[in-house]
Amino acid sequence: MKVVLGSDHLGGTDFLERLRDTFPDTEFALALTKDDMLRESVDAEVFLGWPSTEVFNAGPGLNWVHCLGTGIDGVGALGDIEAKGIPITNARGPHTEPMADHTMLFLLSLAHNAKKMLEHQRDHVWDTNSYDHVEVSGSVIGIYGFGMIGRAIARRALGFGMKVIAVDPGPDDVVAGVDVWGVDRLDDLFKASDWLVVAAPLLPETRMTVDARRIALLRPTSSLIVISRGGITNETDLADALVAGKLAGVAVDATEPEPLTADSPLWTHPNAMVSSHSSALTPEMYEGRRQIVVDNLRRYLNGEELMHQADPVKGY
Repeated sequence: MKVVLGSDHLGGTDFLERLRDTFPDTEFALALTKDDMLRESVDAEVFLGWPSTEVFNAGPGLNWVHCLGTGIDGVGALGDIEAKGIPITNARGPHTEPMADHTMLFLLSLAHNAKKMLEHQRDHVWDTNSYDHVEVSGSVIGIYGFGMIGRAIARRALGFGMKVIAVDPGPDDVVAGVDVWGVDRLDDLFKASDWLVVAAPLLPETRMTVDARRIALLRPTSSLIVISRGGITNETDLADALVAGKLAGVAVDATEPEPLTADSPLWTHPNAMVSSHSSALTPEMYEGRRQIVVDNLRRYLNGEELMHQADPVKGY
């Protein structure tokens, strides 16, 4: 059996040697360019990565595709995978804790003027009276999307004494102390939130749902944090609201396009924070994703049911 590793998104290509040592009777090929993917997929049975339609169709014997991340919207061959009826799995789970940590980093940094603090430190400025911190205890955090990331954020927010509400079409689990509303109350979520966190997956039904109209439902004292995916929030509308003083703060880890356009005010605005879609990238996250590959490969070779099967239609 041949397995193609079509990405270096597991913290380095040295993982290939681990796979070869763990499964000595299986052939593994590294393919990081389109030409390599097309060539190596011809006689492959498993593809690890995000295959395009062209790459997927080049491998008539492909019987399983494993997405090395969480969202499967980046897999260009989703429709072909569905039509063929083969499983597509993802690596959900290991990203959850660091992304929730990053969300709280954003939130606390906005609440306690972290950008100004770092600038003052750099410039050797001691100006106590220039700070106007905000207490997060007792404030309301609204979470758009109550999947694994949303629930991890909620647990942390509860620990800070915040009131937590969320919107989700049908959460897989509940967190004690959190009110979860249906998507028909998304507008209400914006109206009620001091902190609005976008933690939803990018789906046709979530695309650009955080637009100028909904952003305007937030109070001028509220802040908006985008932690899950670009394409859900209109960053131009978001920047316009911030510049106009209609939002207290903005923080984004994911945008569309990526990187954020060079002329976006979010790069330079004193009340905005930008990170480069890096919130999940910890050694623990990479190792968790590697272990999912190993465990699922073992299941596949043993004819057992695969973990973390995704739905190409739902997109997760």
